[in-house]
Amino acid sequence: MLLSSVPRRCALLGILALVALSSCRDPSTPTAVAIPGGDFEDGGTTWDFRAATAVARVVPEAACTGTRGLRLESTNDTARAQVLSPTVPVVGGMSYHLSWQARVLAGGGTTLFLRFLDGAGTELAREEGRIWTEGGKVWRAYSVTAIPPEGAVTAQVVLQRPTNRPPQFTVDVDDLALEARPLVVAPPWPGTYKLRPDERHRLTEADVVGPDGLVYPDFSRAGVPGGIPRPPVVVRLADLGARPGQDIASLIEQAAAQVAAAGGGAIDLGAGDFFLDQPVVLTQDGVVLRGAGRDRTHLRFRYCIPRGELRFFRLTPGQDLAPNGLIEVHANPRDLMALELRIGDRRLERRVRQDHWGNTFALRCSAGQALGQVGEGVHTITAVAEYRDGRRVERSLDLRLVKSGTATPSPLQLAAINLVGRGAASGRLPLLADVPRGGREVVLAEGHGLSVGDRLTLVAPASDRWKALVGSTSTWAIQAECQFQVTQVEGGRVTLHQPVRTVFSVADESYVQRIRSISGSGVEGLTLEQVEVPDQGPRGPVDPFTISHAMDDLWTSGITTFFAWGCWIQDVTVLNTGRNAVYVPQSKHIEIRRCRFDGALFKGGGGTGYIGFDRSWDCLMDEVEVVGMRHAPNNQWNSSGNVVRNSVFQGSDAQWHAGWTLENLYENNVIDARGKGGSYGHGMYGSGPTSGLHGPQGPRNVVY
Repeated sequence: MLLSSVPRRCALLGILALVALSSCRDPSTPTAVAIPGGDFEDGGTTWDFRAATAVARVVPEAACTGTRGLRLESTNDTARAQVLSPTVPVVGGMSYHLSWQARVLAGGGTTLFLRFLDGAGTELAREEGRIWTEGGKVWRAYSVTAIPPEGAVTAQVVLQRPTNRPPQFTVDVDDLALEARPLVVAPPWPGTYKLRPDERHRLTEADVVGPDGLVYPDFSRAGVPGGIPRPPVVVRLADLGARPGQDIASLIEQAAAQVAAAGGGAIDLGAGDFFLDQPVVLTQDGVVLRGAGRDRTHLRFRYCIPRGELRFFRLTPGQDLAPNGLIEVHANPRDLMALELRIGDRRLERRVRQDHWGNTFALRCSAGQALGQVGEGVHTITAVAEYRDGRRVERSLDLRLVKSGTATPSPLQLAAINLVGRGAASGRLPLLADVPRGGREVVLAEGHGLSVGDRLTLVAPASDRWKALVGSTSTWAIQAECQFQVTQVEGGRVTLHQPVRTVFSVADESYVQRIRSISGSGVEGLTLEQVEVPDQGPRGPVDPFTISHAMDDLWTSGITTFFAWGCWIQDVTVLNTGRNAVYVPQSKHIEIRRCRFDGALFKGGGGTGYIGFDRSWDCLMDEVEVVGMRHAPNNQWNSSGNVVRNSVFQGSDAQWHAGWTLENLYENNVIDARGKGGSYGHGMYGSGPTSGLHGPQGPRNVVY
């Protein structure tokens, strides 16, 4: 962060700029690389089926073209079923494009890898492709592109059934083809980001000139505007009956309502060990949970779902539920294979165990989704949990669905303590003119309804045009997003409180949407620990794919924000979290200071063991110690303007993880990625255009 632009925060010591590059290929000169038996017309005699003898066979019924194809089929638990192609030679300076046809006839899809080996046959790297259930039982074209790492001599196709997929499945694969394409590493467009101080005509409000004479993104807005305040105590929890050794979750929510009614302030939790037997959800502005210090106030989170029970979360029989409300159900996660929500014979939502299942225990759908199917009135919602041994658990609840009103907001990712705003408060308002990088003005149609002081989100969808420009093959839907406050309105011209960091284009159907966020609330001066369920029996071995045990402890986080603005977490320790110690999706100006985050029960299956920012903007993490996570510090899903500084990360890697993150700063940190906690093993990692899961990362991410 530049001393000249941010006098209250930091000076720069040195620089490594990470600039997103795209692989520009010459499509006129691809070279076919024959995969022996890639069409399976020879019966698969050259392939290695030894690890999948009960699962894989070459049969006429699996043919997409020709007379034969590969069928992967199982009716029982055939964990880690793996099929290997013969190896084929590869050379450096090329990219390799693998394509195939597949369909899912039953159960979940599967995973296909293009992996690279050295001369001794040791795997050096692999790029992952998916065969998705959404194919609808029809043949669908898939592909993955990868660049061989240094030392690679051969490549091989691997079809590998993940351990955490449902045991019953039928998947057909055919017509594998591999092409080598000339690789030219070059920017996907003419250089626009390497700016010189003397190029005044190119500099915008989003740029600053550093003391070293280089031009950097402006990180001066990171953190709570004006710094973290110290509001006075309004309610002492002991006055409401709180005593050490008791569950105080409902008392905290009761106190929060009193503080909000008084215009804001702090709740003094007092010293001692307390329990949280259910998640605490705070939706009011200006409410601060304040302990007596990390060594004096200890909150033990022990929310759990007994086996054989289904629980509707924060719903009561017969209550009214507006369109923005959520219907959410929780189940015991041990050996859970699927969750479903229904209204009569109509399915609202269903989730089946898959690669990124983690330790899933919850399923939700919006009340608006239910209203769209059955309309207003009292309806019986039925939840169903299905387990590995065939056992089914059902529970029903009557709710009155209404088209008007506003429901209490819910967190995106359930945690012990949740700071939650409402979120979207209007429809989408399309832009009538592009907003250039550094611009502050959006042009909308008259009658947009926005006023000074409103907060809004500005979104650029990931259009086909943009995906072609940056080489993205990912399926995610947004290229860029950020939240702003309205400072001036003149007809259809709306002025924002800060400049945008990237172009928001009419050609991509960019839009704004009014939001309502929780503001000025915080958590400080305490230790929060997730307590493991007692007497749950042996954990068993660690699953090599999910890097976790099959156990009853819930996949919940420590502290999360959702649609939060100017909130903070300060002088807090989080121990033994189920998922992510602290997570701040869809949030702005969040500040995390002088904290320690130590350990996570689950570190695999995706979306777990992270410390950082997800669709978050202009947030600050300072003087934080992290132990035993997967990806930390981490930025993903369009995050920008975030700063992580003066912190230590042990056992995790620094990540620009997914979704075109741009203009984030990592400064003066110590990062040790060694260990078996789930990091990728690199000190720092960012995915590129060939990643079908994560997609490429954006420009001007900076490391000092």
